[in-house]
Amino acid sequence: MTTTSGGPDSPLTLAFLGDPNSIHTRRWIGHFAAQGHNVVMLVRDGLTVDPGLPAAISIERYVPFNHRRFRPAGVLDARRSLHRVLERIRPDVLDAQYLTVNGWHAWMSGFHPYAVSVWGSDVFVTPRKSRLGAIYARFALGSADLVMAGSETLTEAAISLGARRDRAVTIGSGVDLSRFAPGPEPAELRSRLGLDGRRVIFSPRAMTPLYRHGVVVEALSLLPADVVAVMVRYLADPAELAAVQHKADELGVADRLVVVPSIDHSEIDDFYRLADVVVSVAASDSTAITLYEALACGRPVVAADVPAVRELIGRLDPAALVPVDDPGRTAAAIARILDMSPSERAALGAEGRALAEESADQKRNFARAEALYRKLAAGPFATNVALTGPRT
Repeated sequence: MTTTSGGPDSPLTLAFLGDPNSIHTRRWIGHFAAQGHNVVMLVRDGLTVDPGLPAAISIERYVPFNHRRFRPAGVLDARRSLHRVLERIRPDVLDAQYLTVNGWHAWMSGFHPYAVSVWGSDVFVTPRKSRLGAIYARFALGSADLVMAGSETLTEAAISLGARRDRAVTIGSGVDLSRFAPGPEPAELRSRLGLDGRRVIFSPRAMTPLYRHGVVVEALSLLPADVVAVMVRYLADPAELAAVQHKADELGVADRLVVVPSIDHSEIDDFYRLADVVVSVAASDSTAITLYEALACGRPVVAADVPAVRELIGRLDPAALVPVDDPGRTAAAIARILDMSPSERAALGAEGRALAEESADQKRNFARAEALYRKLAAGPFATNVALTGPRT
């Protein structure tokens, strides 16, 4: 492995294991590429990389462990393949974005130093549903030189699965507070979507079973007729999309459900500003970036009462937390916000914005992550240094 040379601000060579098509991965690795670091994305054989990955990021292919039915042989193949790639690029740090599969491969590679960035379901769901997943999680987390998580709840969950407490850090990517900010009503967007004169619930999460969009549709049926729900078809699970649309037809609210094909990244902030309430009722979650984006835009939220979300929303508006899979309570929480006076809504929005500034400043969080990478590259991970500063 090469080590950082030329001073404390010299470029690092950073290798990442992750989904190259995930907007969250692209945001994270894109930042470090934009800062002048040499960023290499390790992509499994056979996976198509969608257009839009920054040109400065190079791609290296490897053979994944699950290409064989006989897993021990697959693990050996993956280890050899990754070893060859890492020996060629000689990174200062290897970072696996998402524990499931990606973190496992980091451990299988035998490379150090490596970090694992846990996201949520990779810690809360996979190890509970798969015995093999739990075993791999323990190996990957226990051997990691650094584990990064977006909330204290997620950090503790990673530690319970095997991460060393002295190597676990609470830090998320955060949001761009200069872009996600309160702003004027997006009148053109409202008109384009046919929402003039209507109150809007925005449910921005991916349309998969985990995110319980059917619960939002059931809640919608319990709300006044001028309330509509906006969802996104992009990356939708086909069966879940069909189930959500069938439920809307069954409950008589199909004309109040707007499913947009996709949202251009340049417009996502306006979708938040369009919303009267942003809803996220996932059955399992870390502290979702979507919630921080909504709060940064001064929008009130209603969210499922799961530990990592409670950590955030419980500080701001406990009444906005609802039980998982409870359409009645979800509708009541939405109605409470819709019925607020303008001054009450403005005060709640200002408090949410302040919370986002305190906990989710992307610029600050990226700077801290870079400092952690540099400490890994410089030598053994020293917790007493790495954990200084705010845990965000």
